[in-house]
Amino acid sequence: MLFLAAGTLGCIATAGRMFSEFHARRSWPVAQGHVTNVRVRSYTGPSSNDHVPHYFVEYEVRFIVPAEQCLTGTTFVIEGEPPLCEGIARTRTTDSQRLANSWFERYRFNPAVGVLHDPNGPGIKIVGEPADLVYPWKKIYLMSGWMIFFGTLFIITQRRLQYLKTLPEEYDSSPPPRSQPRADDLTDMKLS
Repeated sequence: MLFLAAGTLGCIATAGRMFSEFHARRSWPVAQGHVTNVRVRSYTGPSSNDHVPHYFVEYEVRFIVPAEQCLTGTTFVIEGEPPLCEGIARTRTTDSQRLANSWFERYRFNPAVGVLHDPNGPGIKIVGEPADLVYPWKKIYLMSGWMIFFGTLFIITQRRLQYLKTLPEEYDSSPPPRSQPRADDLTDMKLS
């Protein structure tokens, strides 16, 4: 039951993350901008057990929005042009440096992009990212497998308990004792 509860909490956290990403990609306003810098970043987990490097990519973007809608905290001004809002969009983390480098290659040469910007905060995202880059599929599959395994185990255990409750109280599952020894049984000769 404890494993099922832990799995449920993990599923809720993963579903919350997926919903917030889905909501942002469907409801945040889009502005035109361009990528000014791309960096692959890495870190090692906070616990002593997590000493595997994790990688993600940061895309520095500048995009055009009215000054009052720029909530990233940074505005870039070029004389004679409207002010540009500047911020950093990050990918999800991965344990594969090769995969992170492939994400790096996507916007390496200063391309124009659509930028989703949070109307209530500093969050920004790049429009049109593929689902495998946006959603944590590894966690989704892990939590689904966890819930299927422990859910099945829980159902089997509950059915077994229900069956055991139907047995009479004086039920003895040990085999009945034999009354007479058979001819091929070994016997103790007590020769001492």
